[in-house]
Amino acid sequence: MSMQPEPIVRTSARSDVRAAARVLADAFADDPLMAYIWPDREARIASLPRYFEVSLRHVHSAGGGVQVVCDAGGRIAGVAIWDPPNRWEQSTTSAIRAAPGQLLALRTRVFAALRVRGTLEERHPRHPPHWYLSNIGTASAVRGAGYGRALLDSRLADCDANELSAYLVCTRRENIAYYEKFGFVVTESFSLPGNGPELWSMVRAAAVRTVP
Repeated sequence: MSMQPEPIVRTSARSDVRAAARVLADAFADDPLMAYIWPDREARIASLPRYFEVSLRHVHSAGGGVQVVCDAGGRIAGVAIWDPPNRWEQSTTSAIRAAPGQLLALRTRVFAALRVRGTLEERHPRHPPHWYLSNIGTASAVRGAGYGRALLDSRLADCDANELSAYLVCTRRENIAYYEKFGFVVTESFSLPGNGPELWSMVRAAAVRTVP
């Protein structure tokens, strides 16, 4: 019986942005946080590809932390948006560049998105330096095939090699156990304003290497 090759994770290129955005839009179509921003599912599905494309192109890719994993046919199957240590806050320059596209994607949901951003920034730990997993998702057609694990293993190996911690906000209770398998632990739970969904801050401590 032939063995399936291990998924190959690589840093996203500019040419990947549109395909990566489509994968994330698929993955987050029914995510509680995205449903908070766009309660109407039809509007959400229509808006997410542009929303993620703008975020990837103007906010996250410059930091070099966005990673993709491809299927056997070379198509992007999973995407992880990681912001490097001390670079998780959006700069004024990137905000200005992203604004026109984000306004087109959000339209009447701008204030809901601002409430989300404000809440997440308020809860975000300032210390110690860490990699921030802003978003991770795989295409629904290949979910469960190990692409998410490959993406997490890749960046967390780098965290361990450099003794850095990692942080994420889990948007589904049922996903907490999945992240716990990678060493993340829940540090607090909180809800978005106006009876919004419950979210969970999760931290993975830096692995400290010992000198033999």
